[in-house]
Amino acid sequence: MNKKWIKKISLFRKQLLLLMYYGRKINFFSDKDKGRIVICFDGLFSHGGLVDRLKGIISFYEIAKSLDYDFYISFTHPFQLSHFLYPNKVNWDIKEKELKYNPFNTKVIYLMDNFEANPLQLIKNSTAKTFFVYSNIDYLGTIYTKNTESENQQIWHTNYNELFAVSNELNKEIQKLPHDNRIVFHTRFTSLMGDFKDTTHTVLDENKKQELVNKLIRKMKEVVVLHPTKKVYVLSDSNIFLNFVKQKTSFSILEGSPKHIGMKNNNADLESNYKTFTDFYFMAKSDTLYLLKLDKMYNSGFSKYAAIVGNNKVIVLQE
Repeated sequence: MNKKWIKKISLFRKQLLLLMYYGRKINFFSDKDKGRIVICFDGLFSHGGLVDRLKGIISFYEIAKSLDYDFYISFTHPFQLSHFLYPNKVNWDIKEKELKYNPFNTKVIYLMDNFEANPLQLIKNSTAKTFFVYSNIDYLGTIYTKNTESENQQIWHTNYNELFAVSNELNKEIQKLPHDNRIVFHTRFTSLMGDFKDTTHTVLDENKKQELVNKLIRKMKEVVVLHPTKKVYVLSDSNIFLNFVKQKTSFSILEGSPKHIGMKNNNADLESNYKTFTDFYFMAKSDTLYLLKLDKMYNSGFSKYAAIVGNNKVIVLQE
């Protein structure tokens, strides 16, 4: 069976799952005259990591603003988003009992990993009033084709701050972080180091792992000399790499074990998920941010969007 048919079957199964799920929420009465968009992260299937989810949120918030629709976020899996981020200028919180499906004026839009869609046109062309959306894509470039990348990044930055304020609990954890002048190196290995499962499956043999680690250390040392007065931090999704950095270099790391919230059964409790958010804000508030992408390493958006939130930029180092 070719990839095209596998993709079609997978999409059909997910659409059937959504139909069964919302079929239990049918309500033929609706007092909603104004359009509304609800973006959902409910664990029905993998929604991606934190930044993937934020991409979908920011994109559909922008669409809601452009259409003068109400906007809500139903983020309940694997934790309640409000543990970490509160509504700021927009009251996006919505309760489970409010997620009612009216077959005459409600539409479910599934756009996970769909880079070809134009979500603004999909909603404009629909007669529905309520939209339950599943998306993990940054669609600002699709919505505003004439904008420069920096213009869309400024929209992203503005939208993020309109939507979110840091919770008191998360703020306490952020305040525990170092506040020195610093540069930060970020690495995203996914499964390459073999210390956890991810959406990718390639694991390097021991020799290849060591070669990659040595290349990364050399690359970082080349950059560090450009910042003689700054402290150097390394953040990563790999504990194996972080332990090597701690033992073999003078660079600093942040305590805690990184977890990927998009992976099912990652055994991360609520406290463990603070690490994802504190890493994100630590990057956002750094003086200079570097993404290391060598060989088969993943081109992570985590550091890119942290830089956007912090209103600075990330420098990609690759070969």
